[in-house]
Amino acid sequence: MQGQLLFPGFPEGATRIGDALSILNKEGRLTYFVGSDNYFSHIDGDDPARRYALATLMENGHVRPCDLEGPPLSIPHRTLMNWSAQLRTRGSDSFFRSRPRQNPRVMTPEKIAECGNLLDEDLSVSEVAKRTGVGESTLRKAIERGAIPQKKTRRSPM
Repeated sequence: MQGQLLFPGFPEGATRIGDALSILNKEGRLTYFVGSDNYFSHIDGDDPARRYALATLMENGHVRPCDLEGPPLSIPHRTLMNWSAQLRTRGSDSFFRSRPRQNPRVMTPEKIAECGNLLDEDLSVSEVAKRTGVGESTLRKAIERGAIPQKKTRRSPM
């Protein structure tokens, strides 16, 4: 069986994926072509748009998952199936919704300042954690990553 022929005027420099899909990366913009038709376009690096485009291409039968699993995209099969399921069950906007935070931040700017002041008074990490209501491990991690500014040399957080 002979593969689909592309019409004249197909963009030069596009990477062919499978029988009908080609992807052109030009001037920081990815454009997906089905045959010679522009199917979808997004800025390079826009991962939600990329996932959405590939899921819709698979769901509409323009490309097979096995075509996306190989080079140059090399996307794992399970990942592709997850994207397709997401499109079917949660809709297209699910690719672009921001994820809600699971828990509110413990180390707020006010809490950081309070902990920093108490640590500057040369209190131990465990004592500061008790007084501020912050978990000791949370406080130690904040100190280690430099989230709490040091006004003077402190004892080691360990």
